[in-house]
Amino acid sequence: MTRSYVLSHPMMVYNLPEGETFNVLLTGDPDFVLEFAAILDQHNVPFGILPSMDEIDELGVELDLADQLLSSSKVDEAEYSPYSNRVLRDVRASSGMFTHIVDLSVSAHFDRKITVEVASSVNPRATVIASVLSNTATELGMLANIANRVVGVSLLPSIMSSVSTIDMAAGLNTAATHIQHALALLKRLDYSVELVEDRVGLVQVRVLAMLINEAAFAVMEGLATPEDIDKAMLLGVNYPKGPLAWADEIGIGVVTLILDGLRREYEQERYRPCVLLKQMMRAGWTGKAAGKGFFDYA
Repeated sequence: MTRSYVLSHPMMVYNLPEGETFNVLLTGDPDFVLEFAAILDQHNVPFGILPSMDEIDELGVELDLADQLLSSSKVDEAEYSPYSNRVLRDVRASSGMFTHIVDLSVSAHFDRKITVEVASSVNPRATVIASVLSNTATELGMLANIANRVVGVSLLPSIMSSVSTIDMAAGLNTAATHIQHALALLKRLDYSVELVEDRVGLVQVRVLAMLINEAAFAVMEGLATPEDIDKAMLLGVNYPKGPLAWADEIGIGVVTLILDGLRREYEQERYRPCVLLKQMMRAGWTGKAAGKGFFDYA
């Protein structure tokens, strides 16, 4: 039996398998992974965690060597607590086990392709759901040799647990079956999905990053204080949170990465990250997690 879901495009109807089972392989930045792991755990979806394999320079190596590099690397399993027991050391041990690979890397596309390609090669039927904060699903699919399997999502650290609606975009070469499988998992996690075009940052994240950047320019130019800017946005346009408070929660580094990705893709000056954002990163004022960003959290 199947259930049909109509997304944002009225002519696009996908038939999602009823009662589909899931087993998810998570990879990416540890904090990001832990946040999504908690969501999976809350919905009783089984998962494993594959630490990043960025130290491998080229994928032209045997999987045996990939295993050796991973097992000998200084992976601190404690940083994945309370899910330390889900960390995989042997990529071959997961061969064919996982239905979905979820890559939640907050890094440039070239830095993440090795882990995604290795995970995909040992799980050749798995649907790949990747965060597209700084690249498109089409680009990551080409780099990691998974052009027909990758779907992009707009999940942001720190707030992915509180949002109910997310953007999703299939790569230009993504097969319809993998779009269905990605939708099935996201629906299982109680996300409402808007299907959009495959662009860097998709829609919600792109707009939010631009708002944050403009607010940062206003602070840098002395037009208003962070408190006044956020208060104006809360009262003037009824935002649930001010753009600079959002920046602190997401992380200044993540916001800058998104803007850098947009500028690389479109080569337009309007996406240039504010110098103040870069200076704050250099000072370690990266937001709420660091205790200081646009606001103090000590």
